[in-house]
Amino acid sequence: MRWNLALAGLASSWGLIAVLVAAVELDAAALAFLRLAFAAGALGLVALASGRLRALRPGRRLPALVALGVVQGAHWLLFFEAVKLGSVALAVLTFYAAPVFLAVLAPLALAERLSNVALGALVPGGAGIALVALGSGEGGGANGWAIASGLGSAATYAALVILSKRLLADRAEPLTVAFWDCLVGGIAVAPALLVAGRVMPDGGREWGAVLLLGVVFTGVSTLVYAGLLRHVTAQAAGLLTFLEPVAAVVLAWALVDERPTVLTFAGGALVLLAGIAVVALEPTEARVAEAAAGVGSTSS
Repeated sequence: MRWNLALAGLASSWGLIAVLVAAVELDAAALAFLRLAFAAGALGLVALASGRLRALRPGRRLPALVALGVVQGAHWLLFFEAVKLGSVALAVLTFYAAPVFLAVLAPLALAERLSNVALGALVPGGAGIALVALGSGEGGGANGWAIASGLGSAATYAALVILSKRLLADRAEPLTVAFWDCLVGGIAVAPALLVAGRVMPDGGREWGAVLLLGVVFTGVSTLVYAGLLRHVTAQAAGLLTFLEPVAAVVLAWALVDERPTVLTFAGGALVLLAGIAVVALEPTEARVAEAAAGVGSTSS
């Protein structure tokens, strides 16, 4: 339970990302590139300071790590494109199809059973995210490209979780996975800067927001997330990301006085219900492994 709870806390902290992004007026491509570049630099410094530079060597896992980074870059570009073509509400609503993708794909791609807890939590969680998005009061056309971009961001996020889990199951270190995820992701996004508008932060406020977003909420967060993925199922990891937009609403209310609507409150309650169910009832990786090992044993 403690691993699920830790991941729930991490996902909730991601709610600050929306507040930071609102303080920056950079193009989506520039913001995605800078956050990943600063994250990779921060993780490199972590490896240097901790005397673990050897952990940055990809070794035989280089192709898988490159694939992970490319998918990471594609994920952020698609998500920001959904915001640009549609709205924040549309991007959030379509992105949170990711747990559905994970519920279907994780049992096929990973050594995970189909989780009844995760499937059951999808109902209140998905309904809650819909209410949060509808209660945001933001406009934006629901055109086909915007929807396709949002669903693409959901599919690539699901692929990120599955690829990360496979690397960690192959005994890759979380630091290795996080560093190459951010490094290759930044390189993959870089060509989009050629058609972007302003690509550098302006003033101390924007620089502070971008550095915090890159170093803490991308670099450190990716490292912690990779560590937690060793102990939770991919299906639980997907569902607990439902907590991020709810936390974003609460933090925006507290920090920038964006008062939520009744629909948002109702949706948030449903998401919290789904999150509590997953934290309390979904077994961690260790418990799943112990249960599998006990099948057919002669111990009482």
